[in-house]
Amino acid sequence: MFIGLIAAMALQPDGAMIRRIFENALAQRRKEFGNADARTAQAARDLGLFLVREHDAPAALAALAEAVRIDGKLADVAELAGVSSPDQAEPLWQRASLSTDAALASRALAALGELREAAGDRAVAADFYRRALAKEELASGKDGARVAVRLIALALVTDPRPALPLLQRALAINRKAWGERHPETATAETNLVGPLLAAGRVDEAVAMGGRALAGFEGTVGDEHPRTAAAASNLAEAFRAKGDLKQAERLYRKAWAIDRQAYGPKHPETLADVRNLAEFLQETGRAREAQELLSGARE
Repeated sequence: MFIGLIAAMALQPDGAMIRRIFENALAQRRKEFGNADARTAQAARDLGLFLVREHDAPAALAALAEAVRIDGKLADVAELAGVSSPDQAEPLWQRASLSTDAALASRALAALGELREAAGDRAVAADFYRRALAKEELASGKDGARVAVRLIALALVTDPRPALPLLQRALAINRKAWGERHPETATAETNLVGPLLAAGRVDEAVAMGGRALAGFEGTVGDEHPRTAAAASNLAEAFRAKGDLKQAERLYRKAWAIDRQAYGPKHPETLADVRNLAEFLQETGRAREAQELLSGARE
């Protein structure tokens, strides 16, 4: 049945009509086989996954909950967790993390790490990310592209010294998987700037940050928030090197990009303002720094 529905989707790109096809299929399965049959669960699953792709989380939640109620497959539990509120998602991710499917368990453990990181519990987040990394290595091999994602997540909740080899490994994987100029490669490069600075390797940090910024500018573009983040990190490196002119230029670049992308009151934009104000204060321009902060508060 699902193959036939996919064919119908290819012939008819109207999302509303495709949705009705899935909804009608589910209604028909309920009528033919009842509310506890595996075929009804499959129809609910098909509808739920379509609704996830359509970004209709409330409707997807209802459909996926029906699939989980009927047969309790852990893959469905994970999909349900993905459209649930954080407090409802956590026990679902815990359940999915017990899967014998290493890729699914890794996804669930990483999601649990994200929830703990968002709650400010970095130590527990790091434990989940380590377990997610181990599962991902089983699922996709030591050099799999998703392994790099897990390494970066772990590094970002780890102190700079142990984070450095994690990020270096992630960068090596991404360069092999994606090439020198790819957003994933640039992500690993820009995240390496902080640990390199913490290790006192300032020139390396500047070079790495420059490659990251060029990588983002050449792939996602000069006005993308990821470019702003790379500019901000490179500004820190130039600041540590003592090149204050370049540091200020890059702080202002990050602020301009985020202001355009998010607006003047977004947390990312305000973080850029604070970084620039701190830099101005440090370089003897206290009045300018205060005017900048005052303007951000208005």
